[in-house]
Amino acid sequence: AMAEAPTAPRSSGSSSRGCLLALLALPVVIVLGAMIGTALSGDDEPAEEIRVTLDEGTIAGTAWEVQAVRDVEGESCAFLLEEGRQLTGACTVDPQDASFEDQTVVFGKADGTPAEVEVELSDGQVVTIPTVEADGVDGRFYVQVVEGDVDAERVR
Repeated sequence: AMAEAPTAPRSSGSSSRGCLLALLALPVVIVLGAMIGTALSGDDEPAEEIRVTLDEGTIAGTAWEVQAVRDVEGESCAFLLEEGRQLTGACTVDPQDASFEDQTVVFGKADGTPAEVEVELSDGQVVTIPTVEADGVDGRFYVQVVEGDVDAERVR
């Protein structure tokens, strides 16, 4: 073991110089790769995400819109936008809601492909909402405005 010790520093000296060159070259390759990747994809990135407006309106002076979305991973989701900004939504089949004063937008993604869903609200009422397809987004979706500041509890 003692005889090998002097040779170790010499070999590590030469390999560390090689390491240093590799470390200097690597960021250049990464930056060039990123620039080429960006140039090739151009504005195609957002095109992978599909957004389809299911319904829209104005409640108490607030513009709302419900969109079916196929995200970049191919997942189907339902989102509500308030004044153009995403407020709430989900990629699950749990019913979603957004209240504006005394009215509530109940929406979501249906479980499977039923023609309609029955959503139970926090005030005990059950609303039957027809489902619709969204072009390019898998599944069926539903949107309905109901009276009252309520929560969508569950789909029956």
